[in-house]
Amino acid sequence: MPSRSRWTALGALCLAVLAGGCSGKAAEGGDGAGGDGVRTGPGVTAKTIKLGAISDLSGAVFGPLGRTQVQGNQLYIDKVNAAGGICGRKLELVVKDHGYDVQKATVAFSELEPQVLGITHLLGSPMTAALEPEIRAKKLLTVPSSFASSLLSSEYLVVLGSTYDIDMINGLDYFTTKRRLLAKGDTIGHIYFEGEYGANAFRGSSWAAGRLGLTVRGAQIKATDADLTAQVTKLKAEGAKAILLSASARQTASVAGVTRSIGMDVPILTQAPGFDPALLDTPVRAALEKNLTVLTSYAPYGADAPGPKEVAAAFKAKHPDAPANALADYGYVSAQVLGEALKQACAEKDLTREGLRTSYRKLKGLDTGGLMAPMDFTVPGAPASTETFISRVDAAAEGGLVAETGPYRAQMTPEYKVR
Repeated sequence: MPSRSRWTALGALCLAVLAGGCSGKAAEGGDGAGGDGVRTGPGVTAKTIKLGAISDLSGAVFGPLGRTQVQGNQLYIDKVNAAGGICGRKLELVVKDHGYDVQKATVAFSELEPQVLGITHLLGSPMTAALEPEIRAKKLLTVPSSFASSLLSSEYLVVLGSTYDIDMINGLDYFTTKRRLLAKGDTIGHIYFEGEYGANAFRGSSWAAGRLGLTVRGAQIKATDADLTAQVTKLKAEGAKAILLSASARQTASVAGVTRSIGMDVPILTQAPGFDPALLDTPVRAALEKNLTVLTSYAPYGADAPGPKEVAAAFKAKHPDAPANALADYGYVSAQVLGEALKQACAEKDLTREGLRTSYRKLKGLDTGGLMAPMDFTVPGAPASTETFISRVDAAAEGGLVAETGPYRAQMTPEYKVR
C-alpha cells in the first residue's frame, strides 16, 4: 500500500478542494442544550443520534467484508433501539460507500461529517491515513477498520482490541511454544503489504523472531499483486519452515495454491484481512484447512461465548441468505464501543463530539460477552487489548473458523513497546 505520508497529502489536497463546496453546509444539530438539559452537537436532535459508516460496499476485494461490517453495526443499533435507545434518543446509521478509493472516501467524508456525532467504522488503511487530519480537526470520534499501532497516537481514532504487531507476536509465539511447529534456528518467511498494515505486522514478527531464536525473511508486496509464485518459491529455496502473511484474502489463496503446487507443506499464519470464508469455495480449500491459522482481534463467528452466539443468531434472523462471517462480530463491537461511550456521555449530559471523546476514554474493562477480549481505553497511546484470537480453518463451521484457544497473549508480549 502507498505510504501514510503520500495518502495523507492526497487526502489533505482532496479535502481542501472539497472544503469550498461544503463550507456553507449546516450540520444537523449543534452545540446547545435540549429540554432534557443535555448538551448536544452535530448529529444529535431531541429524538435521534446519527452515527456514520464509511466503508467499501462495492469493491471486488473488500466489498463483501465492508457490507458485513455495516450489517454488524446495524445489529447493535437495532438492539439498542428496541430497548428504547440511548439518552431518550434512537440511533440512526448513515452509510457511505467509497469502493476502496481514497478520493471517493474524501467526498463521502465531506458529505457525512456534518450529519453525525461519530463514525462506527472507516474501512481501509489508506482512507484512514488520508482522513485522519480532518477527523482530528472536526473532533469526530471514529473507529477505523484497521489495527495498525501507529493509529493509537490519534486521540480521535478508536482502535479496537490488539494491533497487527501484537497479533503477530502472539501468533508466532503460539506456533513455537504451544504447537511446536517451529524451533530455535528455523527460518520463516513473512509476505506483507507495503504500508502501515504490513509494516506494523512485520515489525511484530521481527521482534518476536528475535526473542524466539528464529530468522525471518521479509517479502514486501503491493495490494494489487495476485500471483505470489516468485515470493513463495524464493522462501522455499531459503528453507522457510512457515509463511506469515499480512495481506488480503486473494494473496492467501495464491500462497496456499503455490505451496501446494510446489510441494511446500508448511504452516501458514495470516491476519484478519487475509481470510474470507469465500475462499473455502475455491480449489485451495483443502490446503487452507490443512495449513492455515488465522489471527484476529475478534472471536470467530458463532464462537462458544454469549456475545458471538447472540450476534450469530441476530445475523441469521436478519440476513438469512448472507454468508456467515466473523466481521459481523467486529462490526457489532465497533458500534457497541460508541454506544457505551454514548451512555457515559448521556450520564454526564454532554452529547457533543468532545463529550463523546471524553466519555470513550473512561471505558475500562469493557466486556463484550466474548466478542473481543476485555478492552481498556483509558490509556492514550496503548492498545485496548494485547490478546489475540487464534483460529483454524474448518469449512464445516459457520464462518469457516474454529477457535484453537481463547484470547491468547504470549508471555513476552508485555515486554514489547508499541509505537
